[in-house]
Amino acid sequence: MGVTSRSLLLVCACFAAALISEARSGGVCLQDGKHKATPSPEPHLRECSLYADNSCCTEDDIEDISHVASAINKNEPWDKCGPLSPMCEGFLKRVSCFYRCSPDAARWPHPHRRSYIQAVPLCHSFCRDWFDACRMDLTCARNWARDPRGQNCTGTCVQYQQVGCDLAHD
Repeated sequence: MGVTSRSLLLVCACFAAALISEARSGGVCLQDGKHKATPSPEPHLRECSLYADNSCCTEDDIEDISHVASAINKNEPWDKCGPLSPMCEGFLKRVSCFYRCSPDAARWPHPHRRSYIQAVPLCHSFCRDWFDACRMDLTCARNWARDPRGQNCTGTCVQYQQVGCDLAHD
């Protein structure tokens, strides 16, 4: 083996060891002050039960996902334009649970905004199904990708299929 082959082998071994170590530790949480410092079990998660065994959130962190009025959400759910269809609401909850509770979300941190994630790979089928589930529901957000809860609503409510979703600039 030449020097280059040994170096490559050493780099690969170190990379494999790091991956194995991360898998054993259960991941990390986004370090933005809104997530737990490290993931741990949260057996009482109701809305985001997928992450109950290893979570970056607590039940209190996700009160607004289940539309419980609290100091966190100030009673501002994502359905400001009326109730969402159950399928659309299910997709929004699923995405919110991933961002807030999944130790895997920290794999795609935004380089300049600590509380954001960026470039999370999604299957085309997931995006298509999400759009199909929400296309007829109403929103007042002008850009669903940047403002899914309509925090910056202007104008009237429109169907999601009429709203821009420019993910390339997030």
